Amino acid sequence: MLQITSVAVGGSWFHDQVRGLAELGNDVCAVLPREGPLADRLREVPGVRVEIIPFGVPHRMGQLPGLAAGHWRLLRFVRDYKPDVIHSHLIIAKLVARMVSFAYRPALVVSQVPGLVHLRIAPFRILERLSLRRDDLVIGSCRAIAHRYQAMGARSVAVSYYGCDVHRFDPATSPDAFRREFGLTDDTPAVGMVAYMYPSKLREFRQVGVKGHEVLIDAVPLIIRQHPGARFFVIGDELVGDGEYRRELERRAARLGVADRIRFTGFRSDISAVMAGLDVLVNPSMEESACYAVVEALLMRKGVVATDVGGLPDTVQHGRTGLLVPPADPPALAQAVNALLADPAARLRMACRGRELALRRFDIDETVSQVNELYHQALASRGRRRLLRREAPA
Repeated sequence: MLQITSVAVGGSWFHDQVRGLAELGNDVCAVLPREGPLADRLREVPGVRVEIIPFGVPHRMGQLPGLAAGHWRLLRFVRDYKPDVIHSHLIIAKLVARMVSFAYRPALVVSQVPGLVHLRIAPFRILERLSLRRDDLVIGSCRAIAHRYQAMGARSVAVSYYGCDVHRFDPATSPDAFRREFGLTDDTPAVGMVAYMYPSKLREFRQVGVKGHEVLIDAVPLIIRQHPGARFFVIGDELVGDGEYRRELERRAARLGVADRIRFTGFRSDISAVMAGLDVLVNPSMEESACYAVVEALLMRKGVVATDVGGLPDTVQHGRTGLLVPPADPPALAQAVNALLADPAARLRMACRGRELALRRFDIDETVSQVNELYHQALASRGRRRLLRREAPA
């Protein structure tokens, strides 16, 4: 099978799924548009072949010849490789996969959708609708995404979450390493946000970015009125860009007079230690799927406040595993965070239920097995349809 994505950095969700499919005994080839940390990690997975084939959308006219050559190369690769399954992730990879799938028509064409931001961009939205029927199967990474694609007319739709190694997160991990690093006492409330920073030129995200960092910053003055000792952590950095978006967020905190309360830590690889040191994780995203960071926080039995958008309600069940608030609403976010900080017992009860949910729903072994079964069901169904067509009377 071919697994195609258009990212070279990050992509843990892609890496974990590819690795899991290979461990089930599948012959897996991962296609990426360029070298990077993701390709390096995939090369360490036994049984996974990695191909770097430049593809994408040109940003300048000078890129056209190179990308056209890359698309032609990918088309020939598909023709020669003859995959049973072509499974793509993210909008650019999906559009390209649908195009090159014509090089080997017997392949099952599958797209998995990690988010819906691309549908806010007119060219991508139009191309998605025009080419969607080429997919034999669309896998939504949460229920909201699956419902959206069903309404758009996808031929077959299923839900499968991007899983992770749930056993890597031990709620008994000591908080001391993280808290001592930042000089926090045992009774200092610690609130964090773990997310890449996504600057955007889209009209919907000009005031508040995709991940909603601005909402957390604006909520900080409201939180410290009730919890004056609280400290806040923004973990993660710009996935792409020159750092200007992060600097603007830091300036926003300074204008509100809370720069000394918020630590911008940049990228951290020790997420278990980070989560262990927090009391509450917030996800104020404007657009989101089920969200790895929220799943990780629940696995670590942490209080969670998230916006009621996309796939976040699939993980944060309001009042049961965490609290949900409207998007772009700093007062609502502050009120929810204050409620969890003020009631540690209720916070722990929700967190315990959240861990049970995450263990069931996001275990990578279970989600990969589900994807593998979806392949077999779709291939068998298509085989039955072809047999019926051959047996139909002339």
